[in-house]
Amino acid sequence: MNAPPLVRNSSYFGLLPQQFREATSRVLARIAGRSPDAATIGLNTLALGFRLSVPASRELADRMVQSGLLKHGDPHSAAYAVTERFRGYAQARIVEPLPREKAQLLISHFGDVARRFNRTAASNKYEIEAIAVHGSYMSRDAGLAELSLGITGRRRHAGQRTAEGRATTPTEGTKELRALFEGQNEFVQVDFYKRVQDAPRPFSVIFQAED
Repeated sequence: MNAPPLVRNSSYFGLLPQQFREATSRVLARIAGRSPDAATIGLNTLALGFRLSVPASRELADRMVQSGLLKHGDPHSAAYAVTERFRGYAQARIVEPLPREKAQLLISHFGDVARRFNRTAASNKYEIEAIAVHGSYMSRDAGLAELSLGITGRRRHAGQRTAEGRATTPTEGTKELRALFEGQNEFVQVDFYKRVQDAPRPFSVIFQAED
């Protein structure tokens, strides 16, 4: 999962784009050379990278976990695993915002993408149940910092699935969907929820599968 671009004049965890990119780079420099399994950071590392106090870094870590930049590591320690999205931000481009008119065209297109996936991706035992758009699209801004989608899935009916090959795991199913939608535009960010009602509010449902 690649990080989206950083949008000029936007704020990222209280930092301007260049400041945020530099801070993530400082954190990664401290774990350079480690294997992915050992590439975890503590609150001290996060505090040094973002030039915060340790108590402030705890709040930042919680927010980054919610945003998919960090994952909880060993439950018996205050270690966090760095995600690919966090790594991507260290090299992200700084760009102009996504025009709302283009975002609206993408939103209209996503319904067709979802219907085509549900109709043709029979090797994936999961299909899209609903898609909601949330985040900056729900503001009145003319230029958007991201285009956030919340997707819920459901198992296909047995008659819709191909019998060949091994079954798709939930992780593989979401990975395929994430690549499908985030590949439409670099501003698109996808998260998955058990129910569409779990998406961050406010949101608007832009696709609902037929029963």
